[in-house]
Amino acid sequence: MKILLSAIPFDNGKSGISVYIREVVKALAQQGHELTLIVEDDGAKEFENFELIRIKKRRALFSMLYSLFILPFRIKWKKFDFCIMLAANRRVFCRYPLFTVAVVHDLSQYHVPVKYDRFRMFYIKHVLPHYVRKAQSIVAISRSTKNDLIKYWHISEEKITVVYNGFTPPARVETEKKKQILYISRIEHPGKNHLNLLKAFELLPESLRKEYTLVMPGASWNGAETVFDYAEKSPCKEQFKFTGFIDFAKLPELYAQSTMYIFPSNFEGFGLSLLEAMYAGLPCACSNNSSLGELGEGAAELFDPTSPQAIASAVQKILENEDYQKELIRRGREKSALFSWNNTAQGLVDVFERKQAILFGVSFFSGTMTEALKKIDNFVQSKQNHHIAFINAHCLNIAYKNDEYKQVLNSCSAVFADGIGARIGAKMLGYKVEENVNGTDMFPLLVQKTYRIYLLGGAPGVAKKALAKAEELNGKAEFIGCADGFFNDKSEEEVLAEINTLKPDIILVAFGVPKQEMWINANLSKLPPCVAIGVGGLLDFVSGRIPRAPLWMRKCNIEWCYRLYNEPVRLFRRYIIGNPLFILRVCMSRIWRKK
Repeated sequence: MKILLSAIPFDNGKSGISVYIREVVKALAQQGHELTLIVEDDGAKEFENFELIRIKKRRALFSMLYSLFILPFRIKWKKFDFCIMLAANRRVFCRYPLFTVAVVHDLSQYHVPVKYDRFRMFYIKHVLPHYVRKAQSIVAISRSTKNDLIKYWHISEEKITVVYNGFTPPARVETEKKKQILYISRIEHPGKNHLNLLKAFELLPESLRKEYTLVMPGASWNGAETVFDYAEKSPCKEQFKFTGFIDFAKLPELYAQSTMYIFPSNFEGFGLSLLEAMYAGLPCACSNNSSLGELGEGAAELFDPTSPQAIASAVQKILENEDYQKELIRRGREKSALFSWNNTAQGLVDVFERKQAILFGVSFFSGTMTEALKKIDNFVQSKQNHHIAFINAHCLNIAYKNDEYKQVLNSCSAVFADGIGARIGAKMLGYKVEENVNGTDMFPLLVQKTYRIYLLGGAPGVAKKALAKAEELNGKAEFIGCADGFFNDKSEEEVLAEINTLKPDIILVAFGVPKQEMWINANLSKLPPCVAIGVGGLLDFVSGRIPRAPLWMRKCNIEWCYRLYNEPVRLFRRYIIGNPLFILRVCMSRIWRKK
């Protein structure tokens, strides 16, 4: 696929976000995707082997505004399949003409209030949320970040997908062990919590204080002077070692030399170095908050990062118990094996391929007709049973009150948005449905495929007329049989037996909603490997029993008006009452979600 990647800011390659950008780009390239990267000057050399959209590196304020209001209009969006914003908690666009996956790493500013100046806090708390919500899909790199997006930015839970970071396993090297406790992080106060770590070291028994060194590699960031000043005045200053920034290539030796790893940060979107240390075979201790508690659960000694005494107790427990060290090493290696950059890259691509929107708890595909047809083709090729449904405002009104129908829809292999109602409702809740994927427009496209198709449903005689009309289309599909929806000519058992004998690739089931979805769900296991699609009134249109709206009405998304004109009695309640009720329910859902 052709993927546009926003790789700004790159922080000169020295932050956790820059590691994420570098590794995701590498993994996507290895998977064979064609990548174009948006980079500032500090990332241009790093990614010189890729096609680049290069922009000048500016001061933070101008970089934010340029990315927000100018850059989106420079991009030729039609060249790409989709876009990934690799650091959407730092830079966003004001518009997303293409399906965009916005990756949010953390909302640490809500947990460490003094992390940024007033301008940046305003930008993060009031500007970013508005424009991140506009993205078609949002990825959080941990459950902790997902919970923060819901709590602080009021983004609906359904729109967020958790795709964990990977990590690059450090090489395992043989070297002499040293009596040292390791913490790899930029020196930033108070966020990285070095001060409480230094205080905790001072609380260790004298024998451990004299025996061990606290090694803290990392570049100096905001508040580093406070940490260095405290360390200089500490009675244990000779045991504190600040090495400055260390290149990744030198980390394996550092891990191999150390006795244990500690990660006392006040808040982390994701703790890459914790996984690296686990993989390297170090017993680990970490904060019990944010993503660290998530990653460390069951594999590391957890502690309260606000308490120097709790940190000291965790360190002492590990250093004085060799059996516990071995147990933590075993658990850590098992935990680290679950994470890889390849899984992260594939997870981001999967978000695009799913293209899900959610209304009233019903998840449905929000992409194009071409993509929907590709999904169906993949289902047919899989030689397994699949259930596909279409939904419109009427279907969603039913699902709003009928939990059983809703559960069946959510168990489908795919659900497609049919009609303007689903698109309007989705847009009101922050989703973008790219195209009206309805069964009537899809049918002639299916006919051009080499499928074996069985028609099931409609009033007596309708399926036979639809079959005859379909054969006149001179497509590549083979129509191998039909039966009406009342089972007048054949019993249900006879129809199932006939289908199993004929072995169609696709069965078009036209019983109306929700009956057709309930029937497919109940009988799918009795069918041969095939794709069963609930198509509503499709056979009435194909057979000519009910005329279709003129093309201009369909293009204007007012086909429902034509249907109401032709069947006013039957459709009065669905459209005149149902449509306003649907919009009201969407509005109520929006208000409820904000609350």
